[in-house]
Amino acid sequence: MGRLALTGGTPIVSKPLDSTWPVHDERDERALLAVLQSGAWTRTRSQGAESWVWRFEDAFAAFQDARHGVAVATGSSGMELVLKAVGVEPGDEVIIPAATWITVATAVITVGAAPVFVDIDPGAYNLDARKVAAAITPKTRAIFCVHNGGMPADMDALRALADRHGVALVGDCAHAHGSQWRGRGVGAIEDAGVFSFQGSKVLPLGEGGMVLTESEEIQARLFGYHHVNGIVGRPKPERSLPATNLRMTEWVGALGLVGLERLPDQIATREANARYLRQGLAEIPGVDSLVWDSRVTRWSFYIWHWRFVQSEFENIQRDTFLAALKAEGVPTSTGQTAPLYKHAALTEMDCGRTNFPFNARVYGRMLDYAGNTCPETERIAATEALAFSHTLFLGPRQDMDQILDAVRKIRENVAELHAWEQAHADGSPA
Repeated sequence: MGRLALTGGTPIVSKPLDSTWPVHDERDERALLAVLQSGAWTRTRSQGAESWVWRFEDAFAAFQDARHGVAVATGSSGMELVLKAVGVEPGDEVIIPAATWITVATAVITVGAAPVFVDIDPGAYNLDARKVAAAITPKTRAIFCVHNGGMPADMDALRALADRHGVALVGDCAHAHGSQWRGRGVGAIEDAGVFSFQGSKVLPLGEGGMVLTESEEIQARLFGYHHVNGIVGRPKPERSLPATNLRMTEWVGALGLVGLERLPDQIATREANARYLRQGLAEIPGVDSLVWDSRVTRWSFYIWHWRFVQSEFENIQRDTFLAALKAEGVPTSTGQTAPLYKHAALTEMDCGRTNFPFNARVYGRMLDYAGNTCPETERIAATEALAFSHTLFLGPRQDMDQILDAVRKIRENVAELHAWEQAHADGSPA
């Protein structure tokens, strides 16, 4: 019987740290009842101040400092919509980070283009702008940056690269509701940025998404592509586009407006707890937070990534530390850091009868990701990355103290952890 919970000791955390999510109250009930009684459950039945979706588009765009918002059915469909709106077509290449969620790559493939993977910056786990330039070719149509976890990517460098090479800069902001770069919301800095409101996100509406842009031309194409007949009162292209229907319902718009009222206070609570936790972790050898660039004026996170430094933790394996932390009652993962080019959707390359676009000659070569390698991404995923859900940061300061106490306890009993690791070196269960 050891001191660590992993070896039979008493866990630090005696009751779950996670907050109930999503939250709701009577305001949500009133909003949904109003939609029900109106009979106008789709935005095609109402416009202007009468439409919950219309008002949500305007309110969320303003919250992120953008001129225009286009509400869509899901964040994933919003990614495809953005790529089409900025002109990505079959034969084009789109640069994406090697570590992100699979829908970034599949959105590129769905519009007939080829994802090009670029390694991530070890400081922030985002697209490494220094390596993007080398990946740009005459076929590059867009750079798809991802604000992984909610940490803004280097928007100065990526914006400059996109402008210099005449390619679009689009953003996956699914984790970054409220995040700011130099005081301005992400999604408004790119040519277009996509947010997700899936039920676990920072603004959880069950499903739904939003595309933001400063460009009236892009906004018009977004509307034209997301609703085949256009929306009354919103701009649309002069010609009808071969579009689909990706509309957000009035139900989701109503929940969005109410949820947006809560969001600033939730962001402030998370940020205060995160800063406190970051300060505490800095005093413990072998763990570290991500680099918090001074140009990131607000990090509103969905996933709080942090780092395990094996060489400073008596050469304990990251996965051993992860098991020990979970045993102490602290829910921890490795976040979204796995190399995306190893995902089955790309290695199996099954796109139906013709297997388009993997076998398309428009690229001048067969697409094959088997030989891809991004060293930093693979190192981070295998040995370094740790992550907490945003829901851990909505509780009291005492929750952060329990997390710190658990990490300190593991660090102080590293010899015990070494013995456990050696005993389970063959992969046998604890």
